[in-house]
Amino acid sequence: MIQHFIPSNLNEALEILSKHNCFILAGGTDLMVQKHISTGILPHFEKDILYVMNLNELDYINLDSDKNIHIGASTRFIEIEESPLVPKIYKKVIREIASPNIRNMATMTGNIANASPAGDSIVPLVLNDADVVLISVNGERTVSVNDFILGVRKIDRKPDEMIKEIVLKPQELNYFYKKVGSRKAESITKVSFLGAYRIEDGIIKDFRVAFGSVAIKIVRNTNVEKKYIGKSVKELQVNQVVQDYAKLIAPITDQRSNKEYRHKVAMNLLKKFLIDLKGETNE
Repeated sequence: MIQHFIPSNLNEALEILSKHNCFILAGGTDLMVQKHISTGILPHFEKDILYVMNLNELDYINLDSDKNIHIGASTRFIEIEESPLVPKIYKKVIREIASPNIRNMATMTGNIANASPAGDSIVPLVLNDADVVLISVNGERTVSVNDFILGVRKIDRKPDEMIKEIVLKPQELNYFYKKVGSRKAESITKVSFLGAYRIEDGIIKDFRVAFGSVAIKIVRNTNVEKKYIGKSVKELQVNQVVQDYAKLIAPITDQRSNKEYRHKVAMNLLKKFLIDLKGETNE
């Protein structure tokens, strides 16, 4: 028999997780859709459910002494979008996620835990080296978002753990973001792209690229990025960079799009980013 738990505080939630293998439910905007069968029939869950959206201890956005931003696990997208502490790039991405009604319930933590390569907020988290803090009755551990997500719907979470918070690290970068979908509102991503750079005196000091919906997880390759850090903008060859990334992405064909289209769009977005970057010094 499936049990439903609604703890009154974080400690109680951790005690429950130490004894029961549970689905952890917050906004439910991903999980309820996954478990939906058909109209008029209740969603089907194979194991117990732990509801955590009511835990005030997990609803916060704080800044620490190192200027890292800590976002509690039950903090909703709408709160993140409205916070003066959160960098603009995250707000830009969030504004293109689903509809205002969904953003008023959904959480960034749920996006991560769902581990879909189409999860929009995961792209800036991976590109900006964000961390996930997990907690259990045995203590806490921290892992990068990129390492936490192992594949489609696969994450590095032990049964007795839950996500406590996401940690955003300060970055001084210029960003280029684009999401491609069937429509502007409530659209699942066909391809998403985020590029970032920092240039000083014509030299590339930082260079990062991340693609969404083109592989089993967000595509980012730091070895490729390192090839271009330290080079002058004039040395940067657009076609060479495109070749480096063309072989890294492996999109699939599904009901939303085909793999050939995804690949072409991803490369076109990369080209546009690179042209903008090179234009930085052509004034």
